Amino acid sequence: METGSSQYTDGMQHAEQRLLDLLRTIEAHLEGLHIHRLAEQNAQLKDSLGETVEALQADLALFSPPEPLHEFHATFSKAVQHCADAYAFLLRFIGQEFAMDFLKGRYEFCRGKHLLYELRAGLPILQQHWVFPDTLSSLPALEIQVPGLNVPVGIVRKERKDQRSAYSLYVPENYTPHTEWPLIVCLHSGYSREDDYLLTWLRAAKSKGYMLLAPKSVRETWSAIRLPGIPPNPVLDRRSIRTMLEEVWDSYAVDRRRIYLTGFSDGGIFTYVLGLAYADIFAGIAPVAGRIHPAINHLLKRGQGKDLPIFIVHGEQDPIFAVDVTRQTHTGLTKLGYNVTYTELPDWGHAYPYSINETLVMPWFEGLGVERLLGSA
Repeated sequence: METGSSQYTDGMQHAEQRLLDLLRTIEAHLEGLHIHRLAEQNAQLKDSLGETVEALQADLALFSPPEPLHEFHATFSKAVQHCADAYAFLLRFIGQEFAMDFLKGRYEFCRGKHLLYELRAGLPILQQHWVFPDTLSSLPALEIQVPGLNVPVGIVRKERKDQRSAYSLYVPENYTPHTEWPLIVCLHSGYSREDDYLLTWLRAAKSKGYMLLAPKSVRETWSAIRLPGIPPNPVLDRRSIRTMLEEVWDSYAVDRRRIYLTGFSDGGIFTYVLGLAYADIFAGIAPVAGRIHPAINHLLKRGQGKDLPIFIVHGEQDPIFAVDVTRQTHTGLTKLGYNVTYTELPDWGHAYPYSINETLVMPWFEGLGVERLLGSA
């Protein structure tokens, strides 16, 4: 057993690199999933990560940390186990009847990543996972916390209250109340977790200096969507999210001119519902892999939110919400005079949008922010 601090450091460097490869591979797998190709994609995942997962676990068994690093090492080992469990659950996902394994896999991946983010100061190789490549040289400055703050920064989770559901919040670590910060509200997909979906936006927010608000739906999914035996009631989540926003406004210096809204799948549906209902709050909305909902028909008839920029992103291979319907939505909203931009992705289906959020939606938000700031100059 290796016990020297230099030997431990060398061993951790190998473990970090393997774990970085694992994180990147699983993210790409989650974003590239196609229902009709699950067996093939699972085989590819196993080929890519089978040896990596085994080597990671073997590495941790071969060396032990110096005394001051015992707690750090225990947390790191727990994060590795969560990631290994995520890999195992994802391999079991081969169709609709195994959807619970997929959700378990995503949850384990979420738990592992949150632990790793907490340990990031002691994991120099993994630090590159949390920011864009062109921001890596600026990372030390992004991590410097202003002394004397009376509010928490980093990833914060707020538990459910009577007036609202739970939510996760990301506040850049270099937050200062002397600057107003843009905010992205990001809505998870059906039967998912807000702390999980926040992670699809973390790199972009940390790199570009944005706050993130990731609400949890009041029910299993957003209240505009009908559940068995439960009628839709979109007001539930509208009021819940409005309460969350007011809490964040009261505690942090938010740039009220640059509050953006986006969501994936069921979250994309509720992006239309919430965005048009509160069109005066948002500088732009971006439904991803969603569809328009009858709950906003009355808003469309009176032209509410016509000046609100809307960015629709959809995959041509989407097996859940057919792309033809989204094309019709784009055409219909345009005819009604709405400010709509549409991007269709020929090879994408209906899967977690890590790179889509980072390379399509974030640059679109950034462009709107520049327009708003120039317009108010």
